Amino acid sequence: MLGEDETLTENHMPMTKDQVLTEALALDPIERDEVAQSLLQSIVPGEFEPEQLTEIHRRIEAIDAGNSQSIPGEQVMRELRERFQQ
Repeated sequence: MLGEDETLTENHMPMTKDQVLTEALALDPIERDEVAQSLLQSIVPGEFEPEQLTEIHRRIEAIDAGNSQSIPGEQVMRELRERFQQ
């Protein structure tokens, strides 16, 4: 990963998505939260309300602490299709 004072040059290739993810997951929880917020704000139009940000932080902390389990998106979509096809 590039240091704060380093920049990409013609000799360096940009990182792949998997490399970015590996590097991001190595950050401490607060830094991961900051990265997640930045990424969300880059793809979700508009601003989050304070209550929404509080809930996002709460869920991230619960997952990081092992107190919550996420469900893969593919599983969620499969279950929704099954439920609404009946």
